Amino acid sequence: MLVVDDHPVFRRGIAELFRAVGYTVVGEAASAAEAVALARATRPDVVLMDLGLPDDSGIVATARIVGERPATKVVVVTMYDDDGSVRQALAAGATGYVVKDASHPEILAAVAATVQGSVVLSSTVAGAAGRFDARRSSAGDPFRLTPREADVLDLVVRGLTNSQIAERLGLSGKTVANNVSMLLAKCGAVDRIQLAAVARAAFG
Repeated sequence: MLVVDDHPVFRRGIAELFRAVGYTVVGEAASAAEAVALARATRPDVVLMDLGLPDDSGIVATARIVGERPATKVVVVTMYDDDGSVRQALAAGATGYVVKDASHPEILAAVAATVQGSVVLSSTVAGAAGRFDARRSSAGDPFRLTPREADVLDLVVRGLTNSQIAERLGLSGKTVANNVSMLLAKCGAVDRIQLAAVARAAFG
């Protein structure tokens, strides 16, 4: 585990919390650049990522870390609970999002669930990532999507790449590519950007 936070007291406290329950903390970082460098050097299974870092956003660091090693699970632990931050973090490849005022058991449970392959959102921010689903359900589906296609479309709209979608849904890259191709055809889109725009217009 790599812990990233520019506040040393919080960072060390979280590191000790996870050490106490059996995690191996391979490093601590206070900036986005340091986080990327340490992740590259130590190849952690899990990164706890703050968003408000002094040199760059934790979202940028998350995208770089996951881009270099998609198997790494990034759990955001931050003060920001707005919809935009949640969506950007998920689009960058984070698989968990917890606010800093969450209880220690909630933070521990979020990381444990993420390690098992779940996407975990703190109860205070869970609505942010689910609103696209809710809009689709209430608006009806003019494209007659299968449940699998609907799941893939949700993640395309959030900005995830095929490899990130494959990892998130437990699918092969070929299966995701086939689903994206079918979505482009069904929605009459020429690329992923247009596909996301068509989906938002149809379901929003």
